[in-house]
Amino acid sequence: MGGRSRLVRGYVAEHMAVLRSPLSVAVICGAAVARLPVIGAAVSVRTELVDSELVHATGSLSGELEELQLTLGEGPSMDVLAGARAILVNDLRDAWSVARWPMFGPQAIEAGGRGFFALPIRLGAIRVGVLALSTPVAAPLPTDAVADAWVLAELALEVLIDTGAAIDQLAGVPGSGRPEVHQATGMVSVQLGVGMAEAMTRLRARAFADGRQLSEIAADVVARRLRFDREDRV
Repeated sequence: MGGRSRLVRGYVAEHMAVLRSPLSVAVICGAAVARLPVIGAAVSVRTELVDSELVHATGSLSGELEELQLTLGEGPSMDVLAGARAILVNDLRDAWSVARWPMFGPQAIEAGGRGFFALPIRLGAIRVGVLALSTPVAAPLPTDAVADAWVLAELALEVLIDTGAAIDQLAGVPGSGRPEVHQATGMVSVQLGVGMAEAMTRLRARAFADGRQLSEIAADVVARRLRFDREDRV
């Protein structure tokens, strides 16, 4: 174990002691925000039903940015989950970011985000998830902080592998993940007579058209306040 790994694992252990909590994704995200120059940290994984399943987010901005990406179907975390290498964006206003994520970039900036740093959580060539760090200012993440973030991603992998179960268990806290999105996707699939991928596309399109978050649309579907008819198909 290298010196950097020992250092990071040491301050994660200190964070565990303060919280009196075992190692979890929530602890790792909390340690990231406590020690790195970021205000938000999130871990998401890819599942069979959705492109990005939020395991845990520390900081309201981080949670909002992950929700935006799920709703819009684009963003740094989505790219990393799809197979991209680490994406370190110093400023979401720069030309490359605007061209790459024309919907996510402006809305992320409006929400208060400027820097976004997404690192893959991987087991060999397999993408297990993504560690996403966010800042409210445009600035590069210092080299030492990037090195620490890689160790935190390794720790997140250990937790995900060790638990390997429900999203709530992975997060270490109740109520994480988006079970209503899974349920709504299945309901829309039945209502429209389409596959799960198409049902997710229809949910996203409705959320975008209404200017709402995907989780809000999903909650309405599950509560039967909103139904998709076959006439809604495109």
